[in-house]
Amino acid sequence: MAVSRLPHRKGMGWFMDRTAVVTGAASGLGRGIAVALAEAGCHLVLADVDAEGLGAVRTEIEGKGRDCLALGVDVSDRRAMEDLAREALAWKGGVDVLVNNAGVAVAGELDVIPVEDIEWIVGVNLMGEIYGCRFFLPHMVERGEGHIVNIASVSGFAALPLHVAYTVTKFGVVGLSEMLWAEARNHGVGVTLVCPGALSTDIGFRTRNHYRTEKQRESEERYAAMLREKGMDPEVAGRKIVEAVSQGKFLVLLGREAYLLYYLKRLAPMFCLRVASLVGRRLN
Repeated sequence: MAVSRLPHRKGMGWFMDRTAVVTGAASGLGRGIAVALAEAGCHLVLADVDAEGLGAVRTEIEGKGRDCLALGVDVSDRRAMEDLAREALAWKGGVDVLVNNAGVAVAGELDVIPVEDIEWIVGVNLMGEIYGCRFFLPHMVERGEGHIVNIASVSGFAALPLHVAYTVTKFGVVGLSEMLWAEARNHGVGVTLVCPGALSTDIGFRTRNHYRTEKQRESEERYAAMLREKGMDPEVAGRKIVEAVSQGKFLVLLGREAYLLYYLKRLAPMFCLRVASLVGRRLN
């Protein structure tokens, strides 16, 4: 098969009447990205396990004059993700943008986290994104164009105390995205990796927490409140991500703390690990 053109700057006009798939679209960053894509001109396929939230976002998207298909999907279920790809591709005859956004959180030190919760977070955060890439990529390669957006986190390059399970999955997403960028661009398919810092969402309050001490509980409660009260607005983040796709960017850091941790980890990796260990010790 002949090598297709390499991805290039698309410009915002590229999104008009394109079809985009967003997982975890019922709230938070997923909703913010879906709204931004609709405003740019895309028709949306929304996927989530939250049927009520999904319906509300669908109404919002249709109110902007864009077509919308909402599907209840558990991204950790391989067959459900295969069905999502099949239905999304059939809906408009193709998919131009895939946003692997669905994510969950588990907090606690590794020895106290139930194995079932480790399997749960790996299934959603890592396997969900792998399934999305694997089932939509062949269509994009065949067409010689398309764009995949993988949502990771600052936890994808910097270890944060009490977030070992979350860190494992986000490190995996970073590795997946780096290798996918190297492969997919040879077939005309772009890849963008998004590593947000604090986002104003409720993920901290939906975390499966496993505390060893009262200090850990208090720390996680403060962290959840900080995210919701001081984090970046998901709609602002969504617009930044869509703009990055239009420019063909690979890495998108959202928030000053993301930039700080990204460069600090590269300049002083062991310092970052020692700080994480010190904070963890004080919480025990």
